[in-house]
Amino acid sequence: MKKAGSYFRWSYRSSVVAYLALIAVMSGLSAIILGSLINRSTILAEMTQSQYEMAITVQQLESETDLTTEEVLRILERSNLHTQFVPNGSEEADMIRALMGGSGIAIVGAMHGLPITCVLTSSGLVYITAADQYNLYSSILTRAMSVSVFCIAAFLLASLWGSKRISHPITELTEATRAISRGDFSVRVPENERGEVGDLMRSFNSMTEELERTSYVQKDFISSVSHEFKTPIASIKGYARLLSMPGLSDEDREEYVHMIASESDRLARLSNTMLRLTALEQQGKSVTRDVFRLDEQVRQVIVRMQTAWQQKEIHWDLELKEVTVTSDSALLEQVWTNLIQNAIKFSGPEATIHIRVWEEKARGLRSFQYRAAMFEIRDEGVGMSEEEVRHIFERFYQADTSRSSEGVGLGLSLVRRILDMVGAHIDVSSVPGEGSVFRVSIPSEARGGNEHG
Repeated sequence: MKKAGSYFRWSYRSSVVAYLALIAVMSGLSAIILGSLINRSTILAEMTQSQYEMAITVQQLESETDLTTEEVLRILERSNLHTQFVPNGSEEADMIRALMGGSGIAIVGAMHGLPITCVLTSSGLVYITAADQYNLYSSILTRAMSVSVFCIAAFLLASLWGSKRISHPITELTEATRAISRGDFSVRVPENERGEVGDLMRSFNSMTEELERTSYVQKDFISSVSHEFKTPIASIKGYARLLSMPGLSDEDREEYVHMIASESDRLARLSNTMLRLTALEQQGKSVTRDVFRLDEQVRQVIVRMQTAWQQKEIHWDLELKEVTVTSDSALLEQVWTNLIQNAIKFSGPEATIHIRVWEEKARGLRSFQYRAAMFEIRDEGVGMSEEEVRHIFERFYQADTSRSSEGVGLGLSLVRRILDMVGAHIDVSSVPGEGSVFRVSIPSEARGGNEHG
């Protein structure tokens, strides 16, 4: 069952207009009531003053001229005042004269809420009242309503303009949100507003920029992954078909099986590296803090890779000084594994790989001195050009295309991500045909954000 309110869809601007209109009407009614009270008090004060002035004039004319009281009243007749003469000798005149005690002018009462002024003369007494109390109240109400209607009209016009001004940024945000829901991450909203609305619009633009970058990275990542998976899968498929051919020699069969196993290993490495890289990106800036010997960790990595470097009869030139660091041990172990593995892979038979570990003082911002652990590995392999060095930390980039089957192009991307997380820095220098040098600088105290134990 639908709710009653579901049949009506109020826009943000309609709601603002409705609320402001209600406030305008309530303000108008309040203005009418308040204005009536204020105008009534003002008019009554003016009327009392006018009656008093007329009473003074009546007394003066009667005392200074030979005119009778009735003749004076005819001369002073006004449209907004009404007079009534009561001659001496009447019971009413004698009673009022006794109550006033000889005072010449007094407010003796009220009629329909209006003042009544009484004037004592030599021939009697004069009552001065408003000419028509109904016209008086009509005048009061007319004044209050005219002012209130004008105020309500002005307020409604201001409400329409204000509602449009207030709702315009919300309308822009709504349209932009709809565009994003359709997959258009290039949409932006103007950042010309102030206050909370301006902060909201700037945050919205920042969000869309991040979504646009994420969308581009995802598309590029999917495209690259598809391409990287395509090559080994095609090789496995081709060698599998060759295995099904009749009349194969044992030597050919063994070669095809070896190639299928090699390509399968490559797929496994690609999948595992992608999972590690994705996990690190989801992990954000959170790293652990371990106190460990960097030189011992590097020795352990070299020992674990003994099978790989013994096959090439690699020689080692090691200068591993005792260095203790506080950082993420597990993450840095992956860094040394990737760098040493690359050095072995791109070195020729009986080549020498040089590794140094030491500690030195480094200069930070505002000449701040801190101690940094240094790791340097130098190989005598194929080397790289300046163009290749600029791209080696990009995903799936492989400088040596002739050896692309040996890697997946994600190792150095993983290295860069880890070093960024722990606050470390890496420099690369290389000469084609002479080898490459990778140097890593790690603060003795990790500077990665949000570190926790």
